[in-house]
Amino acid sequence: MNLIENKIKELESKRVNWNISQETIEFIINSLLFDKIKVLEIGTFNGYSALWFAKVADEVVSLEIDPERFSEAKKNLQGVDNVELILGNALEEVDKLDKKFNVVLIDGMKSEYMKYLEKVLNVLEEDFRIFVDNTISHKEKIKDFFEYLENSNELEWQETGIGDGLIVIKRKS
Repeated sequence: MNLIENKIKELESKRVNWNISQETIEFIINSLLFDKIKVLEIGTFNGYSALWFAKVADEVVSLEIDPERFSEAKKNLQGVDNVELILGNALEEVDKLDKKFNVVLIDGMKSEYMKYLEKVLNVLEEDFRIFVDNTISHKEKIKDFFEYLENSNELEWQETGIGDGLIVIKRKS
């Protein structure tokens, strides 16, 4: 087993409720059909999902606002070369990125989901997938987010019952 696999196994053995479920991250990974995968993750927590993305992505940029979580993620991602960890508020940091992404995972503060979506729409490649976690378990906190999706002329989306609810968003064809 390599470094990434070992770290994933270690974090799974100490599973924390705030981690994305293994079922959810495996679904996301298996959905990625891009030739070159460039991931933006909002909400690093301990680096678990960033490790999964590192297995298949060319590049992962992960944003975490909490210094303690950032520090833990930094330890867990030590030696993983294709992940860039950024400490800061995603609502400010996304604007500073000079890259385009084709995969986004939104798993930060639920009350900010709508604002995260507005920000990431500016850093997307033409063909993209946005994955939004906890959409069933936190439905009440993200009503504005659902309302936006329902009324969007540019985005199509589907909610799955995987994990605590996962929405997959793409550009309307």
